[in-house]
Amino acid sequence: MRELSTPECKPITSPRFAEWLGIETFGDPELEKMVACCSEWACAFKSKSAPRWLTILGGSGVGKTACCLRLWNWARRRVKWQHDCLEDLIYWPDFVQKLRSGEWYHYRDSMKTWPVLFLDDIGAERDPSGFAAEELNTLLGCRMNRWTLITSNNEMDKINAIDTRIASRLVRDKNICVCVETKDYVLR
Repeated sequence: MRELSTPECKPITSPRFAEWLGIETFGDPELEKMVACCSEWACAFKSKSAPRWLTILGGSGVGKTACCLRLWNWARRRVKWQHDCLEDLIYWPDFVQKLRSGEWYHYRDSMKTWPVLFLDDIGAERDPSGFAAEELNTLLGCRMNRWTLITSNNEMDKINAIDTRIASRLVRDKNICVCVETKDYVLR
């Protein structure tokens, strides 16, 4: 993979950064908006600005996970890890199952202070008891001012219905939140 080249650390033009992310935008303004938000997050990270989150919302197959995974792999190689860490993104529905079974509480606790965290597909789990929402709220509450990447198939209204505290945290301060309303890559 080529290195991210941002000498002045200004967001990069969509075609160049989309290529670095490994996605095709097809001239779609929604995908270009997502790429611009990814570029903004990466530039802030590279210039050591105040930490922020990037949340990408949208339907299946629009490139949310692919973009965040590329950013996660790039960012995690540039920070010091002094934590018990998983070597991959956190697929939230699977993580919640492991928490419910009593596994991975040590990861949940250390994730609160990881230098970079990627939570994929928040809100996708079945959560009639509210357990997952409470765990997510607690984790996100501890991650304020820490570099975080988040994806969800839910729109902000649905996340707000799950827990208003979670929805509020996604958009506060300098956090970046983008909703991508476009077709699945497979259908193009």
